[in-house]
Amino acid sequence: MKRLLLLLALAPLHAQAAADPCAGAPSLPEPWTSWTQSGTVTAGATASTAPRMILGKPVVAELRPGPQVQFIVPPGKSLPKSHAGLFTLAVKDAARIGIALSEGAWVDAATGTTALTSVAHEHGPACSGIRKILWFDLSPGLHTIQIASALKPSIRIMAADARANQPR
Repeated sequence: MKRLLLLLALAPLHAQAAADPCAGAPSLPEPWTSWTQSGTVTAGATASTAPRMILGKPVVAELRPGPQVQFIVPPGKSLPKSHAGLFTLAVKDAARIGIALSEGAWVDAATGTTALTSVAHEHGPACSGIRKILWFDLSPGLHTIQIASALKPSIRIMAADARANQPR
């Protein structure tokens, strides 16, 4: 009898599902509140085929095999057998713009053929699905956003103004 009780005591209780650490996660903060919305696009292989990003409007982009993309500036990182793509972004007023990605990839921004230096890099809010955010100070005009060295063929991408919906 003691043996039976010992075996029962050592037997695992029925498996309980692990609690979802993201259950009940708070809403995303500005400027990322629309992150979970999306359209779909195919990333450009050239500047002339690059789709236009709209501030605050995320998209799920189908990327291209890296060798098919004609980058405006040499990417800061290039992995073999990875995916890439080009996008354009028009900015009306000078602003700090964040480029958020759902997956690991390299992000470059360029104005014309001049590479821009990011001013900050961070991870997205916990449980948001935002893997990384790079911030660039962009002048008014048209800019190119380059994605390189993505291991997956699709990526959610969003551009947002740091001042979005903030009191001025």
